[in-house]
Amino acid sequence: MTDDVDIAQTTRTPARSAGRLEFRTKAQIVFDALRQRIVAGMLQPGTRLLLRSVAEEFECSEIPVREAFRSLAAVGMVDLVPHGGAHVSVLRAEDLIELTEIRALLEPEANVAALPHLDAEALARLDRLSEEMESAAAKRDGVAFGRLNRLFHGLIVEHCPNRRLVALINDVWERAERGRAVFRNDAAHLEASVLQHRGLLAAIQARAVDDLRRLSAEHSHFGLEAVRRLAANFGEPSLHCPEERS
Repeated sequence: MTDDVDIAQTTRTPARSAGRLEFRTKAQIVFDALRQRIVAGMLQPGTRLLLRSVAEEFECSEIPVREAFRSLAAVGMVDLVPHGGAHVSVLRAEDLIELTEIRALLEPEANVAALPHLDAEALARLDRLSEEMESAAAKRDGVAFGRLNRLFHGLIVEHCPNRRLVALINDVWERAERGRAVFRNDAAHLEASVLQHRGLLAAIQARAVDDLRRLSAEHSHFGLEAVRRLAANFGEPSLHCPEERS
């Protein structure tokens, strides 16, 4: 059974990020807004996305909305049903675990490769993100923490010179985005993650290659175990947003 949702009734997503205006196409704006709502659990698996409603909210034609739907389908967040529109896809525990396993294999080496290319500006941004993550953890704001966590790791990986590796990791991140539920579901995970991010940042600042490789691997496996616990807690074959569970 699916639910039809008027997207305009959900929280709007601004077209600004980190205080600067982002020049994006309408399709990108719609994609980002719907992706964030799916990740936050505002749009649950099975929810039908109404083409006309979305187009009206973003004051655009249906063409960029269709493009956004196709982009969401490409990363596994939406199922496109012939003559049935778009529905938020079911998050399969097995898929989430496998994607997190792939990231755990790839990201530590990408971090090490990125290390020589992380300049003073990047280090300052990582430091700010780390502080913001500590603040979010103190407030038990798991949704904000998950967003900041993505920015923190994305900033490091983006400096990796192997662009194919970067593209692979970003694709895995995108497909496993709803794994952020681990941050909403476990306060202890937030506290432990804060300490691990401090360690990663310290290793980067010290240009300690061996420490960064070891800490990156430990952090990746820490995340993997959290996802496995999430899957075990919410059962197979699918996962739902923690806020929706009684």
